[in-house]
Order: sequence, then structure tokens, then C-alpha cells
Amino acid sequence: MIGDSVRARGLSRFLRRVVRLKSTPRTGWLDRGVPPEATESVADHSFQTALLAWLAAASDPTLDRDRILKLALIHDLPEAIIGDITPYDPVDVPDSGADRAAWRAFLDRKHVRSAERRTAKRSAEASAMQQLLSELHGNARVELAALWHELAEGLTAEARFVKQSDRLETFLQSRVYLDEDPERPMSAFSEEVDDGLFHPALIAVRDADRAE
Repeated sequence: MIGDSVRARGLSRFLRRVVRLKSTPRTGWLDRGVPPEATESVADHSFQTALLAWLAAASDPTLDRDRILKLALIHDLPEAIIGDITPYDPVDVPDSGADRAAWRAFLDRKHVRSAERRTAKRSAEASAMQQLLSELHGNARVELAALWHELAEGLTAEARFVKQSDRLETFLQSRVYLDEDPERPMSAFSEEVDDGLFHPALIAVRDADRAE
């Protein structure tokens, strides 16, 4: 029987690991010239995605909003260990100082992970989650493991809704950065939400933001 003190120590160690999300920058913004001090962290993104998904899902009674909130809160947990991995290889990003046109063209283009990079990312995420889960005990560990599996495999309507919300939140943030500097290459995120949103509630948010 696991005692409360053991559970508490495990949760404390878990939280010490995931607190790194607060200081883990979103790589794509750095690559696009957003200053480090102005770059959102993974924790910033996770909070906004959770709020967006939970509120947007209110218009669809078929969705379990409590489940959506949980899935959104955990969707980037592995990045506490592996960091924010871009779909492109960082070494392929042109030097913005040496060839700004090439830099802009590269980052304005929608990138899809190669099979090799997709497999490597999934493997890294699975390993990171195992490390995080090893700190937890009892129901917390069981529930988090199940939620991560559901999300990673896209097993439910809620998991798929969160995946789309993740894309939408990134697009909305790109619009903020673009307002600050119209020269930043952000077109890829617009293409991402044109191709990757399917739920009417999320499409409506995308369209409303574009109309502002």
C-alpha cells in the first residue's frame, strides 16, 4: 500500500520536472525572429490551448469538456524533457542575416515531418512520458498514462479536438507576433489551420480572428 507521503514526494518530483515548461521557449518563434524575452513558453501555449479548447467545446454537447481540459493541459508535457521539436531540421533553416529571402521562404512554407522525424519524435515523447510517469503513483499515474495514450493515438473526438485546438492556438499566436512585426514569416501557420481544422467551433474562431 502506497502511503500519502510517498505519493506527495512523487508528485513533488513530477512537478519539479514539468515546471521546466515555464522556461522552455517555443522554437518556431525563435526561428522566426521573435526575441527570446518575448517568446512564449510551452507552458504559456499549453494554458492558452486548454482555455481555447474548453471554451470552444461549449458549443458542442457531444464533447466531454472536462476530458478536453485534461487532454489540453497535458498535450505538451514531454517537452519538459525533450524541448520543442520543430517539424523541420533546425540545420536546414537559412541564416536570416546572410539570405533573408531564403529564410523567409523556408519558414513561410508549411513543413510536414518526414517519416523518420515523426518516428523519432514519437519515440522521444514516449520515453519522456515514461520518465514523468515514473514519478507518480496510484490513480494519478494510471489516469495520466491513459490520457496520454488517448491523445497520442487520437482515439477520441476529444483528443482530435485538442489536436486541432493546438494548431489553432499556434495560429492565433502567430497573428499576435505578425501584428508586432509584419515582416515575420508566419504564412505556414495560416496554411496549417486552413488544412487542419475540421470542427465548426474551431473554424468559426479562426474565421472570426481573421475578420478582426
